[in-house]
Amino acid sequence: MLSDKLQKFVFENSPVKGTLVHLHASWQEVCSYAAPPEELSSLLAEVVCSSVLLTSNIKFTGSVSLQIQSEGRVSLALGQCTHKQQVRGVVRERSGSGLPLMKNPILSINLEPSNGGQPYQGVVAFPEGGVAGALEEYFSQSEQLDTRLWLAVGEHCCSGLMLQRMPGRKIDSDAWNRITALASTVSSEELLGMGADVMLPKLFFEESIRLFDPSPVRFGCQCSKVRVGSMLRSLGESEALEIIREQGVIEVSCEYCGQIYRFDSIDTAQLFTAAEQVVSPVDSEH
Repeated sequence: MLSDKLQKFVFENSPVKGTLVHLHASWQEVCSYAAPPEELSSLLAEVVCSSVLLTSNIKFTGSVSLQIQSEGRVSLALGQCTHKQQVRGVVRERSGSGLPLMKNPILSINLEPSNGGQPYQGVVAFPEGGVAGALEEYFSQSEQLDTRLWLAVGEHCCSGLMLQRMPGRKIDSDAWNRITALASTVSSEELLGMGADVMLPKLFFEESIRLFDPSPVRFGCQCSKVRVGSMLRSLGESEALEIIREQGVIEVSCEYCGQIYRFDSIDTAQLFTAAEQVVSPVDSEH
Protein backbone atom coordinates (compact mmCIF):
# COMPACT_ATOMS: atom_id res chain seq x y z
CA MET A 1 0.00 0.00 0.00
CA LEU A 2 1.24 3.48 -0.87
CA SER A 3 1.98 5.80 2.01
CA ASP A 4 0.15 9.07 2.63
CA LYS A 5 2.23 11.79 1.03
CA LEU A 6 2.38 14.91 -1.10
CA GLN A 7 4.91 14.76 -3.93
CA LYS A 8 5.93 17.92 -5.79
CA PHE A 9 7.77 17.78 -9.12
CA VAL A 10 8.76 19.94 -12.08
CA PHE A 11 9.35 19.23 -15.75
CA GLU A 12 12.94 20.09 -16.63
CA ASN A 13 13.19 22.65 -19.45
CA SER A 14 9.40 23.02 -19.51
CA PRO A 15 7.25 25.70 -17.80
CA VAL A 16 5.13 23.16 -15.90
CA LYS A 17 5.05 22.04 -12.27
CA GLY A 18 3.01 19.30 -10.65
CA THR A 19 1.82 17.81 -7.39
CA LEU A 20 0.74 14.24 -6.71
CA VAL A 21 -1.13 13.26 -3.53
CA HIS A 22 -2.00 9.84 -2.13
CA LEU A 23 -4.24 9.52 0.95
CA HIS A 24 -4.84 6.18 2.65
CA ALA A 25 -4.66 6.05 6.46
CA SER A 26 -5.41 9.77 6.75
CA TRP A 27 -8.49 9.47 4.53
CA GLN A 28 -9.76 6.46 6.48
CA GLU A 29 -9.37 8.42 9.73
CA VAL A 30 -11.33 11.33 8.24
CA CYS A 31 -14.07 8.83 7.37
CA SER A 32 -14.03 7.29 10.86
CA TYR A 33 -15.16 10.63 12.29
CA ALA A 34 -17.09 12.20 9.40
CA ALA A 35 -18.89 8.92 8.60
CA PRO A 36 -20.06 10.13 5.18
CA PRO A 37 -22.99 8.29 3.54
CA GLU A 38 -21.83 6.23 0.56
CA GLU A 39 -23.26 8.69 -1.97
CA LEU A 40 -21.34 11.57 -0.36
CA SER A 41 -18.07 9.78 0.29
CA SER A 42 -16.56 10.57 -3.12
CA LEU A 43 -17.44 14.26 -2.83
CA LEU A 44 -15.81 14.52 0.59
CA ALA A 45 -12.75 12.59 -0.65
CA GLU A 46 -12.33 15.03 -3.53
CA VAL A 47 -12.45 18.18 -1.37
CA VAL A 48 -10.12 16.62 1.21
CA CYS A 49 -7.62 15.47 -1.43
CA SER A 50 -7.79 18.82 -3.23
CA SER A 51 -7.12 20.73 -0.01
CA VAL A 52 -3.86 18.79 0.32
CA LEU A 53 -2.95 19.50 -3.32
CA LEU A 54 -3.42 23.23 -2.78
CA THR A 55 -1.02 23.32 0.18
CA SER A 56 1.77 22.78 -2.35
CA ASN A 57 1.27 26.45 -3.35
CA ILE A 58 1.04 28.20 0.02
CA LYS A 59 3.98 30.11 1.44
CA PHE A 60 2.58 30.90 4.88
CA THR A 61 1.94 29.19 8.21
CA GLY A 62 -1.70 28.21 8.36
CA SER A 63 -4.24 26.20 6.43
CA VAL A 64 -6.13 25.86 3.16
CA SER A 65 -9.75 24.77 3.16
CA LEU A 66 -12.13 23.89 0.35
CA GLN A 67 -15.80 24.28 1.14
CA ILE A 68 -18.82 23.33 -0.94
CA GLN A 69 -22.19 24.73 0.14
CA SER A 70 -25.50 24.01 -1.53
CA GLU A 71 -29.25 24.24 -1.01
CA GLY A 72 -29.68 20.51 -1.64
CA ARG A 73 -29.03 17.50 0.59
CA VAL A 74 -25.39 18.50 0.82
CA SER A 75 -25.38 21.60 2.99
CA LEU A 76 -21.60 21.47 3.49
CA ALA A 77 -18.60 19.43 2.35
CA LEU A 78 -15.30 20.69 3.69
CA GLY A 79 -11.69 19.59 3.44
CA GLN A 80 -8.89 21.39 5.27
CA CYS A 81 -5.12 20.92 5.26
CA THR A 82 -2.41 22.80 7.14
CA HIS A 83 1.04 23.81 5.90
CA LYS A 84 2.29 20.74 7.81
CA GLN A 85 -0.01 18.51 5.72
CA GLN A 86 -2.37 17.71 8.58
CA VAL A 87 -5.76 17.05 7.01
CA ARG A 88 -9.35 16.82 8.24
CA GLY A 89 -12.82 16.97 6.70
CA VAL A 90 -16.54 16.93 7.35
CA VAL A 91 -19.79 16.62 5.41
CA ARG A 92 -23.23 17.78 6.55
CA GLU A 93 -26.60 16.70 5.16
CA ARG A 94 -29.81 18.68 5.10
CA SER A 95 -32.94 16.71 5.98
CA GLY A 96 -35.94 16.80 3.68
CA SER A 97 -37.53 14.41 1.23
CA GLY A 98 -37.18 15.02 -2.47
CA LEU A 99 -34.13 17.26 -2.19
CA PRO A 100 -31.51 16.86 -4.95
CA LEU A 101 -28.03 15.92 -3.83
CA MET A 102 -26.83 19.45 -4.59
CA LYS A 103 -28.70 22.59 -5.59
CA ASN A 104 -27.04 25.90 -6.55
CA PRO A 105 -23.68 24.73 -5.18
CA ILE A 106 -20.72 27.05 -4.79
CA LEU A 107 -17.13 26.26 -3.89
CA SER A 108 -14.98 28.55 -1.77
CA ILE A 109 -11.23 28.41 -1.31
CA ASN A 110 -10.10 29.79 2.05
CA LEU A 111 -6.53 30.70 2.95
CA GLU A 112 -6.19 31.08 6.72
CA PRO A 113 -2.80 32.27 8.01
CA SER A 114 -2.19 31.43 11.66
CA ASN A 115 0.51 34.07 12.23
CA GLY A 116 -1.66 37.17 11.98
CA GLY A 117 -1.75 37.39 8.20
CA GLN A 118 -4.79 38.49 6.24
CA PRO A 119 -7.24 35.64 5.49
CA TYR A 120 -8.45 35.25 1.90
CA GLN A 121 -11.53 33.69 0.34
CA GLY A 122 -12.16 32.98 -3.32
CA VAL A 123 -15.57 31.79 -4.53
CA VAL A 124 -16.49 30.03 -7.76
CA ALA A 125 -19.65 28.38 -9.07
CA PHE A 126 -19.64 24.60 -8.93
CA PRO A 127 -19.75 23.29 -12.53
CA GLU A 128 -20.71 19.89 -13.90
CA GLY A 129 -17.02 19.03 -13.87
CA GLY A 130 -17.16 18.69 -10.11
CA VAL A 131 -14.38 19.68 -7.71
CA ALA A 132 -11.61 19.41 -10.32
CA GLY A 133 -13.53 21.55 -12.80
CA ALA A 134 -14.38 24.15 -10.15
CA LEU A 135 -10.74 24.53 -9.12
CA GLU A 136 -9.58 24.76 -12.72
CA GLU A 137 -12.13 27.54 -13.25
CA TYR A 138 -11.04 29.31 -10.07
CA PHE A 139 -7.36 29.35 -11.04
CA SER A 140 -8.20 30.50 -14.55
CA GLN A 141 -10.47 33.36 -13.41
CA SER A 142 -8.90 34.51 -10.15
CA GLU A 143 -5.23 33.65 -10.54
CA GLN A 144 -4.86 33.70 -14.36
CA LEU A 145 -2.96 30.44 -13.90
CA ASP A 146 -3.52 27.50 -16.25
CA THR A 147 -4.30 24.51 -14.02
CA ARG A 148 -5.51 20.95 -14.59
CA LEU A 149 -6.59 18.43 -11.94
CA TRP A 150 -7.35 14.72 -11.96
CA LEU A 151 -8.94 13.12 -8.88
CA ALA A 152 -9.59 9.46 -8.13
CA VAL A 153 -11.46 7.83 -5.24
CA GLY A 154 -11.15 4.18 -4.28
CA GLU A 155 -12.74 2.05 -1.61
CA HIS A 156 -10.15 2.94 1.02
CA CYS A 157 -8.06 5.71 -0.53
CA CYS A 158 -8.08 8.79 -2.74
CA SER A 159 -5.50 10.45 -4.94
CA GLY A 160 -5.02 13.59 -6.97
CA LEU A 161 -2.73 15.00 -9.64
CA MET A 162 -2.42 18.74 -10.29
CA LEU A 163 -0.46 20.42 -13.09
CA GLN A 164 0.11 24.16 -13.39
CA ARG A 165 1.78 26.29 -16.01
CA MET A 166 4.62 28.30 -14.48
CA PRO A 167 4.36 31.97 -15.44
CA GLY A 168 7.30 33.76 -16.97
CA ARG A 169 9.00 30.70 -18.47
CA LYS A 170 8.95 30.46 -22.28
CA ILE A 171 11.44 27.63 -22.79
CA ASP A 172 8.98 25.33 -24.56
CA SER A 173 5.83 26.96 -25.93
CA ASP A 174 4.11 23.63 -26.65
CA ALA A 175 4.95 22.00 -23.31
CA TRP A 176 1.65 22.79 -21.58
CA ASN A 177 -0.53 21.31 -24.32
CA ARG A 178 1.72 18.29 -24.70
CA ILE A 179 2.02 17.50 -20.99
CA THR A 180 -1.67 17.98 -20.18
CA ALA A 181 -2.63 15.79 -23.13
CA LEU A 182 -0.45 13.02 -21.73
CA ALA A 183 -1.83 13.55 -18.22
CA SER A 184 -5.38 13.18 -19.53
CA THR A 185 -4.64 9.54 -20.33
CA VAL A 186 -4.10 8.66 -16.65
CA SER A 187 -6.54 6.11 -15.25
CA SER A 188 -8.06 6.03 -11.78
CA GLU A 189 -6.26 2.74 -11.16
CA GLU A 190 -2.91 4.36 -11.95
CA LEU A 191 -3.61 7.37 -9.75
CA LEU A 192 -4.68 5.19 -6.84
CA GLY A 193 -2.15 2.41 -7.16
CA MET A 194 1.14 3.87 -8.44
CA GLY A 195 3.70 5.99 -6.66
CA ALA A 196 5.27 9.02 -8.28
CA ASP A 197 8.50 7.20 -9.12
CA VAL A 198 6.53 4.66 -11.20
CA MET A 199 3.53 6.58 -12.53
CA LEU A 200 5.18 9.81 -13.66
CA PRO A 201 7.87 8.24 -15.92
CA LYS A 202 5.19 5.94 -17.35
CA LEU A 203 2.74 8.76 -17.98
CA PHE A 204 5.26 11.33 -19.25
CA PHE A 205 7.62 8.91 -20.95
CA GLU A 206 9.37 11.49 -23.17
CA GLU A 207 9.70 14.21 -20.49
CA SER A 208 12.50 14.83 -18.00
CA ILE A 209 11.07 15.13 -14.49
CA ARG A 210 12.68 16.26 -11.25
CA LEU A 211 11.09 14.98 -8.04
CA PHE A 212 11.38 16.86 -4.77
CA ASP A 213 11.42 15.20 -1.37
CA PRO A 214 7.88 14.06 -0.50
CA SER A 215 5.99 15.42 2.50
CA PRO A 216 4.09 12.96 4.72
CA VAL A 217 0.36 13.60 5.12
CA ARG A 218 -1.56 12.64 8.26
CA PHE A 219 -4.89 13.25 9.90
CA GLY A 220 -4.86 16.16 12.32
CA CYS A 221 -7.41 18.38 14.01
CA GLN A 222 -6.85 21.95 15.18
CA CYS A 223 -9.64 21.96 17.78
CA SER A 224 -8.87 23.04 21.35
CA LYS A 225 -10.69 24.02 24.52
CA VAL A 226 -9.65 27.63 23.91
CA ARG A 227 -11.34 27.64 20.49
CA VAL A 228 -14.46 25.98 21.84
CA GLY A 229 -14.51 28.57 24.63
CA SER A 230 -14.42 31.35 22.03
CA MET A 231 -17.39 29.74 20.29
CA LEU A 232 -19.33 29.61 23.58
CA ARG A 233 -18.60 33.28 24.23
CA SER A 234 -20.10 34.07 20.84
CA LEU A 235 -23.36 32.42 22.00
CA GLY A 236 -23.65 34.96 24.79
CA GLU A 237 -23.45 34.64 28.55
CA SER A 238 -27.18 34.32 29.18
CA GLU A 239 -27.58 31.42 26.75
CA ALA A 240 -24.50 29.61 28.08
CA LEU A 241 -25.67 29.97 31.69
CA GLU A 242 -29.14 28.74 30.72
CA ILE A 243 -27.56 25.51 29.40
CA ILE A 244 -25.66 25.16 32.68
CA ARG A 245 -28.91 25.59 34.68
CA GLU A 246 -30.72 22.99 32.58
CA GLN A 247 -27.96 20.40 32.09
CA GLY A 248 -25.36 21.15 34.76
CA VAL A 249 -22.54 21.13 32.20
CA ILE A 250 -21.92 22.21 28.61
CA GLU A 251 -20.56 19.45 26.37
CA VAL A 252 -19.26 20.21 22.89
CA SER A 253 -18.08 17.44 20.57
CA CYS A 254 -15.71 18.30 17.73
CA GLU A 255 -17.30 17.13 14.48
CA TYR A 256 -13.87 16.62 12.90
CA CYS A 257 -12.22 14.35 15.48
CA GLY A 258 -14.85 13.47 18.11
CA GLN A 259 -12.99 15.14 21.00
CA ILE A 260 -15.43 16.15 23.75
CA TYR A 261 -14.92 19.39 25.65
CA ARG A 262 -16.77 19.94 28.95
CA PHE A 263 -17.45 23.26 30.68
CA ASP A 264 -18.95 23.27 34.15
CA SER A 265 -20.41 26.32 35.88
CA ILE A 266 -16.98 27.53 37.05
CA ASP A 267 -15.42 27.10 33.58
CA THR A 268 -18.34 28.94 32.00
CA ALA A 269 -18.24 31.83 34.45
CA GLN A 270 -14.49 32.21 33.86
CA LEU A 271 -15.05 32.42 30.10
CA PHE A 272 -17.12 35.56 30.42
CA THR A 273 -15.10 37.03 33.29
CA ALA A 274 -11.96 36.74 31.14
CA ALA A 275 -13.76 38.33 28.19
CA GLU A 276 -14.53 41.42 30.29
CA GLN A 277 -10.97 41.92 31.45
CA VAL A 278 -8.76 44.41 29.64
CA VAL A 279 -5.76 42.61 28.16
CA SER A 280 -2.52 44.53 27.79
CA PRO A 281 -0.86 44.64 24.35
CA VAL A 282 2.05 42.55 25.66
CA ASP A 283 -0.22 39.86 27.09
CA SER A 284 -2.34 39.73 23.93
CA GLU A 285 0.63 38.43 21.97
CA HIS A 286 0.93 35.28 24.06
